[in-house]
Amino acid sequence: MFKLRQGVIWTVAVPLIMLATSGCATKNYVSQQVKPVNTRVSQLEKTTNDRISYINNKEQSDISQVNERISTTDQRVAQVAEAAQQAQGTASRAMDELESSGSKIAANSSAIDTLGSGVANALNYQQVEKADVTFAYNKDILTPEAKVALDMIASKIQSLPRAVVEVVGFADKSGSSPYNLALSRRRAEAVERYLVMQKVPLRSIHVVGLGGEAPPAGLVADEMEVDPGAGKAQLGRLARRVHIRVFGAGDITQGSASRVQ
Repeated sequence: MFKLRQGVIWTVAVPLIMLATSGCATKNYVSQQVKPVNTRVSQLEKTTNDRISYINNKEQSDISQVNERISTTDQRVAQVAEAAQQAQGTASRAMDELESSGSKIAANSSAIDTLGSGVANALNYQQVEKADVTFAYNKDILTPEAKVALDMIASKIQSLPRAVVEVVGFADKSGSSPYNLALSRRRAEAVERYLVMQKVPLRSIHVVGLGGEAPPAGLVADEMEVDPGAGKAQLGRLARRVHIRVFGAGDITQGSASRVQ
């Protein structure tokens, strides 16, 4: 019985041992088969993680570079905008200055034209008044009538700030040439003194004595026009006189003071 039991037990135990042995072998086999797979999986996982990490890092780096470029671009855009604004302000100021300069140039041009016209008028002297006063034979004293004529001349000169007065004395031919020259000079100087006493600037008066020289053209014609029937004696009085001419610059009106005979 025991033997049978042992035999049974043996009989039963042998398959169990075989199964146990067979199970261990299978696990080892499976383990050996799985281990390389796990290793590859681990490697692939590590490689994948590394790749993902690299991609993430590169992505972050690229994003940082892009953000930096965007920031730099924004700064440049701001700088360009500021420069454009400054340029616009400069251009605006330049236009204002140009307009101001244009106005100044126009004003200067007008002033130059006015000055040129003034200079032209200042140089354009013309006769504005004339008169002649006569003297008694061998005399150089002004008569009351002569002073009246000279008062009119003085009044005209005072109204012309740049007037020039020409005073020319004459004498008849009754004396010697030196005497007549001195006498004509004294007559002209008598007229000059009177005009200065009437506040005519001395610098404006130019005096000359011509003695017994022939009267300037026009005086004889003037006398004949006043008295066409004048004889030799009347014309002789024409030589004993001082002829006065007043010249002014610019746009002026001509006139003639009363002649005193």
